[in-house]
Amino acid sequence: MKLSKAWIVLVMLPTWLTAQEKLSKLQPPSSPASGILGLQPTTVLAPKSYQALETALFSNFINNNSGSIVPNDFALEFTPYWTQNHSLSVDEYLYPKSSIDQVIRNSSFSLASTQHFQLGDSTMSNALAFGYRTTFYFGNHKDREEVERFTGLLSTDQKVKAKIVSIAEYLIANKEITNQKELMAAIGATIVNAVYESGKIGSLKEAEEFMKDIVAKSILIPPLDTAAPDPFLDSLYSLIDQKLSAEIVFNEFKTYIRERYGFSLDVAFAGVLNFPANKFESSYIARQSFWITPAYRFKDKFSFLKILGVLRYEWYNADYYNAYFPGIKTYENNLDFGLSVAGEFRKFALSFEMVGRNSHSELPAGTDAEGNKLFRKEQNSDFQYIASFSYNLTEQVVLSYSLGNRFEPVLNPDNTLVSLLSLNIGFGSPAKNDIDWRKFNLR
Repeated sequence: MKLSKAWIVLVMLPTWLTAQEKLSKLQPPSSPASGILGLQPTTVLAPKSYQALETALFSNFINNNSGSIVPNDFALEFTPYWTQNHSLSVDEYLYPKSSIDQVIRNSSFSLASTQHFQLGDSTMSNALAFGYRTTFYFGNHKDREEVERFTGLLSTDQKVKAKIVSIAEYLIANKEITNQKELMAAIGATIVNAVYESGKIGSLKEAEEFMKDIVAKSILIPPLDTAAPDPFLDSLYSLIDQKLSAEIVFNEFKTYIRERYGFSLDVAFAGVLNFPANKFESSYIARQSFWITPAYRFKDKFSFLKILGVLRYEWYNADYYNAYFPGIKTYENNLDFGLSVAGEFRKFALSFEMVGRNSHSELPAGTDAEGNKLFRKEQNSDFQYIASFSYNLTEQVVLSYSLGNRFEPVLNPDNTLVSLLSLNIGFGSPAKNDIDWRKFNLR
């Protein structure tokens, strides 16, 4: 019962976010901080979605010494840029003008914490991980042509609507009409001309039929109050928008900009801060990692498919591990490399990761005849494979489960089974209203 209530509260928490049309769908948790702390088992860091804040909870069903499956490990990732509306144009949103703009816009900072960081003597301690990353997107000429086609359609529809509504506003403001029937009769010719001249309609006859349909349906929208005309004008604007199918065009465009087809490169860093005595003043940076993650999202028939690579260098603090993990073999330097294949569909996604690891350390081996210190190298290799399934409960809430075989842990090296359930919640995704659709500067 305790578990059920916890999950229900967490799932219902961000439902208010669905009130606005989002331009970014939340992905499963993949922050650098949760990755280096071991809360998420995958090595590949998938590029994050545009969110001002993401929070993730993790529950490991295999190695949970507390005896409870209620999530008790926590991570968050914060992207300062998306905390406010920057009124970006379409091209600025998709293609920042410089690499510096991309760094600033995509820079995120992550934290993760656990109270179950096990030391070599099996005691539990607190650990805090911190991380940073940014993503670079590389659009191509075909992408820009596609975006220009979409924005051209949207621009045409906006001009049609603006022309019609501006005439209506003028007639109301100058008291040239007294009621809704008079207004619709007065703007009939404007509707016909605006639609026909836009090229959306093939003939004047079709434009006249378009106008008659708008006039007929106008009786279903809020009646015109000439003293407060905004509710009527907003509804008239939406009615014309629906008739022009602009909403259909936008929904197609929204799918395009959310998928971010093509090539991207994610760069990240993270470190683990351990408090072995559970005292704030006594802490050690246990290990650090640096990631380079190239990714490619296909288009057209294979638009559901994404391939990601990973190159991660992780180094351990030898003095720390010698002190708190005595007699346990650790390697100072670890290089991970591999691939992940992901299939993303409307509500759910599947991914499979295969990553190899090469490890080595330099150990003291005495001195030579002249008293110089000698070292010997110890090397090891390892392999990890993990499958993950995720489901978007809403566009801002995603539940994921991972199962597989991880790298050998420092403690209990035979225990490599992964069985992890996580819940990721996003806040502050860019919405339709955050883009200035009047700006089209793609050339």
